[in-house]
Amino acid sequence: MNISELFYSIQGEGKRIGVPSFFIRTNKCNLRCMFASGNLCDTPYTSWTPEDENNIGELSVDDIIKEFKNSGAHDVVITGGEPTLQTVELYDLCSKLKDEGAYITLETNGTIEGKFLDYIDLISVSPKLKSSTPYDTKYEKMHLQNRINIDVLKFYHEHSLKENRSIQWKFVYCNEKDIDEIIQLQKKVGFANSNIYLMPEGITVKDISVKRKELAEVCKKYHFNYTERLHILIWGSKRGV
Repeated sequence: MNISELFYSIQGEGKRIGVPSFFIRTNKCNLRCMFASGNLCDTPYTSWTPEDENNIGELSVDDIIKEFKNSGAHDVVITGGEPTLQTVELYDLCSKLKDEGAYITLETNGTIEGKFLDYIDLISVSPKLKSSTPYDTKYEKMHLQNRINIDVLKFYHEHSLKENRSIQWKFVYCNEKDIDEIIQLQKKVGFANSNIYLMPEGITVKDISVKRKELAEVCKKYHFNYTERLHILIWGSKRGV
């Protein structure tokens, strides 16, 4: 698999915030997020510059499993980049992780479906809103065309219901204009308020602090869940945490 980094930390966002977890960060993404603040996505080394010299490169699934076992963790978070780009390898990885008794969270932008969901305990879907569009860059058209796939989002939602799997819909919040789009997606896909988590846009403690109170009030108003970005608050915007 094309891997950016492997590390043991705590989950910083969503339903399992604070849980010690082994992170498998895949390399490369089919989107290019950039926000009005000027911030790129929080892992640009897996999307905007995926060939960064710090990337691990190719690792076999068995080598990844070995690193997971050495970590002593129970929870695994598969993230990116966009893990579902490596559909076949992801299925193999999840199958072998489940053989080791792992609790698996898959973090995805929700644009690609696959049988790997058969092994996922928590499906963490983060659809990218219009506010993530890299306007005036060469990636603008590509991002706009690919950022939302309603059929795939419905696939994730329906799978969670059919298989009784935990799911969360995690959105980056820039301003209250984002809420209208979230509600429209909710109407089309069918996910519940109880599974919606909003996190403040930002890649530094200062950025997050600016948005925190505003977002808390928005969550109260619309009955959505607020989630911190705990890893940034603890360690700052660093790799391997």
